[in-house]
Amino acid sequence: MVKAAIVGATGIVGQQFLVALKNHPWIEIAALAASERSAGHSYKEAITEAQSGALRWFCQEPPVEEVMAMPVQNATEMDISAIDIVFSAIESAQAKSLEPKFASDKPVISTASAFRYDDDVPILIPGINSEHAKLLAAQRKSRGWKGFITPIPNCTTTGLAITLKPI
Repeated sequence: MVKAAIVGATGIVGQQFLVALKNHPWIEIAALAASERSAGHSYKEAITEAQSGALRWFCQEPPVEEVMAMPVQNATEMDISAIDIVFSAIESAQAKSLEPKFASDKPVISTASAFRYDDDVPILIPGINSEHAKLLAAQRKSRGWKGFITPIPNCTTTGLAITLKPI
């Protein structure tokens, strides 16, 4: 199994990563990270409103039971030595500093726009531009990384690219 960390796990997009990776045949959610405020708590505690006890869960699907008891780590201090891949769902400002730290050793799939305009960072859309994956070798070499960063495209780009590809 590929061991994955979800950074920004308590936010809306982090929760969507958890739902998408639930029961994945190759990927095991092995670590969760978020802000200092959530760090040190179980995932369930981190997404529970203190006063009302209501869950801050934003997905239509129910929370992933397997992760509810997992500890949430501080994203800025996270040890990724036992992780194979990082799924990052953090804001661009935080991504600018944290994602290179992770990418120095591991692949990072990012939802942030922080690196979308860098010449050596491919924005991959399956079935559309797979040949851009070749940029990952250039990125590793120029930045001295073992891993890489590849951001997902924004939703408008994806829809347009898929629609226009056959034309």
